[in-house]
Amino acid sequence: MPKNTNACDMDFIYGYMILKSYFFKIKTNVEKNDYPNMEYTKRWREFCSRVNFELLLKKAFKLISKPPSSDCLNLFDCLDRSSYFALIHKEHPNITLGFVKDADLWDLWLGEGIFKTARERVAEILSLSNGDKVVDFGCGSYSPIFYGEIVGPNGMYSGIDFSKPLLNLAKVRVRENRLDWVNLRQEYVDSRLIFRRKYDYVICSSILQYADVKAVLRNAVKALGENGVIAIFSEVFSDLEPEKAKLFELYYSLIPQFKRFPSVSEILNYLSQLCECKHKLIDKNYLKIEILDSI
Repeated sequence: MPKNTNACDMDFIYGYMILKSYFFKIKTNVEKNDYPNMEYTKRWREFCSRVNFELLLKKAFKLISKPPSSDCLNLFDCLDRSSYFALIHKEHPNITLGFVKDADLWDLWLGEGIFKTARERVAEILSLSNGDKVVDFGCGSYSPIFYGEIVGPNGMYSGIDFSKPLLNLAKVRVRENRLDWVNLRQEYVDSRLIFRRKYDYVICSSILQYADVKAVLRNAVKALGENGVIAIFSEVFSDLEPEKAKLFELYYSLIPQFKRFPSVSEILNYLSQLCECKHKLIDKNYLKIEILDSI
C-alpha cells in the first residue's frame, strides 16, 4: 500500500498547532491572566505547565518542513480562533464548531483535507467494490455519496449520524446522484441500534472521540455478518502518540460533543469482551479489525 498521506498530514497539523499554541500562550498570557471562563483557562495552564515549549517548537519546525498533501488546515484554524473566544465564555457565539448549528462549516471541512483522504484510504484498506454491504458510523455529509458510489448498485450503504443538518446535505447529494441503495439514519451511534440485515464492513472514521467507545463497538459487532471487518480511523490514538493527543484534546474540547481520543488498547480490550478478532494497525491512524467469532 502507498504511504498514508493522513499520517503525514496529521504530523504537519501537529507541528502547525504547536506553533498556534505557543502564540496563544504569548498573546493571552494565559498562565498569569485570569479570564471569565476559568475552566478553559485552567486547562491551558495545566497544559503549559506540563510541556517544554522549547523542545516542542524544535519538533514543530521539523514537522512543518514538508507541506501537507491537501488543504487540511481550515478546521484547525477555526479551532485556534475559537480558543480565544472560549476564554470569554464556553458557549461564545463565535465558537463555530457544532455539528448541528455549524453544519454548513462542517460540510466544507468534511469534503476536503484529512477527512477526504481518510475516506479514500479506508476504501483502499477494505478493498471496497460494487456489491459490498457497508454501515458507516458518523457518516456526516460526504461519506454517503463517496462510499455509495463504490458499493452500488449491487451493494448497500447505510450511514448513521445524529446531526440532522449534515444528513440533509447528504440526502441532497444522494438524491441528485440517484443512489437508491444508500440509506441514511438519524441516530446516535452509541445508542442501542437495531440492524435488520448483516453487513460486510463497519466504518468508524473520526467518530470514537465523540461517543461511548464500548457502545459503538458493541453496535459494530452486532451489525456484522460472518467474517465482517471494522475499519477505524482516528486523528490520533492516545496511547500511540500521547503528546500529540494532549494538544489535540485541548483544542478539540471546543467541539461540543468531544469526549477524548480513543486508545488502541482500549478498543482491543473492549472487542475481546465481545468477539474473537485479529487486528492490524496501518500507519498511525488506522485499525483494521477482522471479526472471527462473536462471543
